Amino acid sequence: MVAFLAFRWRPAEPAALVQARKALDELTDWRIAVDAPGLVLAVRGPNWPAVRRLPAGRGWVVGDLHRRDFRPVEADAADHLMVSQSMSALQVAQRLCEDAWGRYVALIDPGASSEAVFRDPSGAVDAFTWRAAGLSMVGSHMPEWLPASLVPPLQFDWPVIARWLVDSSQAAITSGLLPLRSVTPGAVSASAGGEVQVWRPAVFARRATNAATGEALPALLDACVDAETAGASVVAAEISGGLDSAILASSLARNAGRVGLWMNYHAAEGSGDERAFARDVAGLWGLPLTEMVKTPFVYDAQKVEETGAGLRPGFHALDAGGDADIAARLAAASADRLVSGQGGDMALFNLPTGLIVADHLRRAGFAGLGSDYVLQVARWTRQSVWRTLGQAVRPGAAWPGEALAADHPWMADTRGLPPGKRAHIVMLAQKLSTHIENRRGRQAEVLTPFLVQPMLEHCLAIPVPDLTAGGRDRGLARRVFADRLPPSVLNRRDKGELSAFYARVVADSLPFLRPYLLEGVLAGEGVIDRDTFERRLTIEALIWQAESAGIMSAVTVEAWLRCWRRRGAGSV
Repeated sequence: MVAFLAFRWRPAEPAALVQARKALDELTDWRIAVDAPGLVLAVRGPNWPAVRRLPAGRGWVVGDLHRRDFRPVEADAADHLMVSQSMSALQVAQRLCEDAWGRYVALIDPGASSEAVFRDPSGAVDAFTWRAAGLSMVGSHMPEWLPASLVPPLQFDWPVIARWLVDSSQAAITSGLLPLRSVTPGAVSASAGGEVQVWRPAVFARRATNAATGEALPALLDACVDAETAGASVVAAEISGGLDSAILASSLARNAGRVGLWMNYHAAEGSGDERAFARDVAGLWGLPLTEMVKTPFVYDAQKVEETGAGLRPGFHALDAGGDADIAARLAAASADRLVSGQGGDMALFNLPTGLIVADHLRRAGFAGLGSDYVLQVARWTRQSVWRTLGQAVRPGAAWPGEALAADHPWMADTRGLPPGKRAHIVMLAQKLSTHIENRRGRQAEVLTPFLVQPMLEHCLAIPVPDLTAGGRDRGLARRVFADRLPPSVLNRRDKGELSAFYARVVADSLPFLRPYLLEGVLAGEGVIDRDTFERRLTIEALIWQAESAGIMSAVTVEAWLRCWRRRGAGSV
């Protein structure tokens, strides 16, 4: 995971910077990548991440940067961008958004009154801003080596934290620590305050498409995978047995020599064991597959708090045992990139809902009422045609998840879009949480090609009835990638399910979890109701009420709170 911390100032260098320089000099895993008037930029790692200059002295880009035409970008500069001194910081961010893509954060005009931060739309590199001791700072982390004088008095933002327990995806765009500000993916954040959403999904959702749009998906995905894995020492890839990872495997298999580890992580039994499908994918391309069984584990303070020191709670590290095992295997293989199919469900559309018929009817009119598509969607959603049509024509029809994301910056300007496309945007917004730090992400950069900017824009521009051609989840993807998939995966209708595995983990961990939550910070602050959780933290509740997911979310937030309380954070 890209880790960086930038110190910005004007006009004179603050005395506190001396302490930061001294701390960095004593570190072996962090280094100063840029030392210039108004800016000291520190990054974690000897050769990574890449740091490039913006043209006309307008700043720096931290992380991977690619051209829109997929040609290589200079190693230390982004001179292909048409950026000038006369452009505002907002215009520089817009130019980056239009002419480049990648996994990066741009520091625009550091040390100037116009200084700003732009976070690329994928959200793969994190960014928070804060001020202390005369310095304006922006970073993915607030590392423990940071001198105390450069850490502002931290307070917990309880309304934000309470919302995380209802919708964990909110943790990807909000800060639970005051006065830190989280930078939204696709937004430019001014040092003086305020944020402008430069990249807006609704813009691409409203673009007209033609039949060739879907046919271009394989070539586009291949180009994105090639760009993201270029320069990697060793690539690792997951083949889960599902459609999305199978599609990515077909892309990587075009140059299989770059992949040093093909992994399948599976449950010992039940629907969580997808080895048969993964073997078919590996067999089709002649790939050596390493199969790893998910071993049940028991939570303890060390496991849950290992990822609690980040600026966001570790919602993407709930499987502590599996996460640690994969990180160890990546280290053993010397892999510095891990390609994941995360986000494919969202980008290619796998949401069984009758609402998508509303998108179909908006395009086809009354003639669409008698189309096969309506019947196919009813079959997919396992309900009658009449119920499906009722969902589609109901006034104000909207996917329930949309209400949770109503104030998400990505939902701006979505009024007037059909409900299926709005749900599409909500799903993509929720998946930003996939980039929250975990153990495997510390060991290798986790690449999610389905969530990079070119793929997001391309899929957003495809109407949902086309994405779900044939009334099937990811119907378009199944058609255009058909010649690259084994029949078992192409025609598969079920999906791997690990809820039973995690329910067992929670049940086995109850002796630790009960006191950890009932006597913890959340209960003490009244964010969770102690009596309610006392009832939920029982074997009977886990059997009859399927409470494990909510419990794991609460434990994740509790661990984060305890870690930051030890660092001095307090209540407002």
